[in-house]
Order: sequence, then C-alpha cells, then structure tokens
Amino acid sequence: MTTLRARLTSVTGVWEGVYTHLTPGGTVLETYASRQETRLEGDLWYERIVYLRPDAEPQALDFRARFEGDDDLVFDSTGFEGQARLVDGRFLLFPYRWKAEPGLEVVELVTFAGDDYKSRIWKTLRDGRLEQVTVVEEHRVHGGVPEAWH
Repeated sequence: MTTLRARLTSVTGVWEGVYTHLTPGGTVLETYASRQETRLEGDLWYERIVYLRPDAEPQALDFRARFEGDDDLVFDSTGFEGQARLVDGRFLLFPYRWKAEPGLEVVELVTFAGDDYKSRIWKTLRDGRLEQVTVVEEHRVHGGVPEAWH
C-alpha cells in the first residue's frame, strides 16, 4: 500500500491546470488557468498555487504543512487549517477551512491518475450547506522546477 508521503513525493514539481467554479445546480461561475508548484523537504510540504484569471493580476497563495508519520499531512497556519489523508493509494481526501470564515469549510478530493495527471473536486460548504463546487484538472509540466520560495 502506498503511503501519503510516497504519493506526494512522486508528484512534486510544477503543474498547470484549469479551475472551474460551479453553482450547486451546475451553472459555471468562473473558469481560469492555474500553476501549482510543490515540493517536499523532510517532513515539510510546500505548495504554491498561482491563479491566472483573465484580465487580473496573478494571485499566489502559499500553503505549508508537516507530516505526522507517513500518512497524515497537517496544515495549520495563521489563516488556514486542514488535514490530508490518502485512501486506496490514489485518492487524497482533504477537508480544510479558512480560520477567518468560521462557517465556511471545503472538502477536497484529489484523484491521481499516474504521476502526471490529477483531478480535484472541491465541495464548498457554508454552515453545512453546499455553496459551490469546483472542478480542477491538472497536468505535470515536465522539466518544470518550482521557484525558490520558503
């Protein structure tokens, strides 16, 4: 059985993708490109996502996490917290929340189809009710190297 640490080690690097935000009824709210850079150093996971919306400056968000063993990845920063778990070697379940919005939570499911393609689905809930669904499709950029950031 693959551990979460082994799975994430196999998919570090640079990814390009497309985000599509939908209403619960399926109406498209917004679609835009993205670039995700990931790396693992010891027990520390670094992730930067750059959102590339049309007619807007790129928006970058940095996320940091630490491994607790080989199967639990814990995110806990000033404004963000969550915990990721691998299921059946290829599905990553990641519930998280933004601390500034107590009634808002997201449940993300990442599906790894090999080491060069992944899809993600987010269920955004407000006070337990479905508010939005986000679909993300990403491909690894071969030869892509994450920028030097900490």
